[in-house]
Amino acid sequence: MADRPLMFRTQPSVTSTASPEAVYDVIADLRNHLVWSGERAEDEGFKMLTLDAPEGSAAVGTTFTSSGTAGKDTFHDRSVVTEASRPHVFVIETDAIMERKSAETWEAHFSHRYDIRPDGDGSRIVYTETVERVNYVPYWLKPGIRTIFRPWVNRADRKQLRNLARLAEERSAS
Repeated sequence: MADRPLMFRTQPSVTSTASPEAVYDVIADLRNHLVWSGERAEDEGFKMLTLDAPEGSAAVGTTFTSSGTAGKDTFHDRSVVTEASRPHVFVIETDAIMERKSAETWEAHFSHRYDIRPDGDGSRIVYTETVERVNYVPYWLKPGIRTIFRPWVNRADRKQLRNLARLAEERSAS
């Protein structure tokens, strides 16, 4: 069980020509995550592979499951929406299990927060990812190494956010 406090946080952001409402609608329809964080992922080794979520816009209490890849490892997530304040905030809490090829299974609790703010005629999307609890601290989150790891996570998450922004722009244009 992921019960050891950690508090590792990253916070990339991107801008979009889509309105905050359009961005929120893409995030809140959880099945879209498989598109922008899966099908359109630039890195085959860091992407969502499956998602089981209800149709339509998720509300507080909506639960779903997903799986994906992180390097050579596979993750399996159980998530719940804990905040859904249209059009500005969407929060997902996730219990993740990562099956690791070269180490013991890693369990972690993540908080995924999307803040969507007006930016000119479009939006600024700020994604705050927090690893709150773990069953052990893997090498990439140990002091010293995490300073190298944080920019890598921000870069990878920013690529996914760009996919989210493009999908919202495409959906709002049609």
